[in-house]
Amino acid sequence: MYKYLLYIPVFAIVAFIIWASSWGIGIKITFSVIILIFFLTINKFLSTKSTVFRKVTAAFYASLCPIAFLLLMDLGSINDYSGVDFADLYFFAALFLIFLFGSIVYGVPTSLISDFATSDVKRYRFPLAFLIHLGFALFSYLFLGQLMYFALFVAVFFFLFDELLRKRETTRSLKSLA
Repeated sequence: MYKYLLYIPVFAIVAFIIWASSWGIGIKITFSVIILIFFLTINKFLSTKSTVFRKVTAAFYASLCPIAFLLLMDLGSINDYSGVDFADLYFFAALFLIFLFGSIVYGVPTSLISDFATSDVKRYRFPLAFLIHLGFALFSYLFLGQLMYFALFVAVFFFLFDELLRKRETTRSLKSLA
């Protein structure tokens, strides 16, 4: 059930990017067929619950990082003993939800595509997966414009948290085998 819920936002974003573009109808149909074939291919890779849970956890932590950075920058106004500015806190909460939405809708599928693309690579998997994450974050310039820099920031943290959680998961599975 969870993998079908993941397909809905991914397909919606991809369909929007393809069909809102200024390409001709033939190119739009071609890209749509390629994406549908790709979804059918990656279906078996999405079938593990732990992978999707790890990605969503990494998305949550990666969305917290820019908020923590902004809160640390805003500490100057809190230290003046003039009170806490709740408008800033509401703004940060809204910003966190926006980052989390982008990380789950765009970042999790990107990370799954990266895992799928680098599943057979052993030696250079880490830098290749990092470049794929950065490439998709740079691709977001097409629909985010100058806000793409936030996407880059979150993509780097998403990648680092995902790799940290992957390493912890493999270490736990190796310990349970021993």
